[in-house]
Amino acid sequence: MTCTRIPAGAACDSDKRRRALMGAAAAVSCLPGALIIGSRLLGRDGVDLCIMHRMTGYWCPLCGGTRATRALMHGDLTSACGYNPFALMVLALGAAVLARWLISRRRGAPRPLLTAREAVVVFAVAGLFAVARNLPGMWAYLNPLLGPAG
Repeated sequence: MTCTRIPAGAACDSDKRRRALMGAAAAVSCLPGALIIGSRLLGRDGVDLCIMHRMTGYWCPLCGGTRATRALMHGDLTSACGYNPFALMVLALGAAVLARWLISRRRGAPRPLLTAREAVVVFAVAGLFAVARNLPGMWAYLNPLLGPAG
């Protein structure tokens, strides 16, 4: 079924249905990962979920982030910072970016979630943290800032 003679800015029923199905498909595809992470947040500590660390032995920028989030959910900021302070900054930044995006949408001036420049900065900082975290000898100098040693 095609849309004919529709006013500018309006969507026909088939477009709305297609968008709803695509949204539902995206949500369902995220469900297995959400269940794994959710069970990890609510379950007991000690399981290593990071695929990169399992396969290479290197710490990714967010290794320890799930444990940090779990500690934060239980009100233990000190332990959360000990697991991965960078992950806590990413959580705070994500909440601020989401709030900014929602406010701009509410005001009727939609904007992208992140600009290209902001995305480059976030990924550059994550890359630098990952390099610093995996350099030999850095744990002796920056241990509290790098999270737990492996």
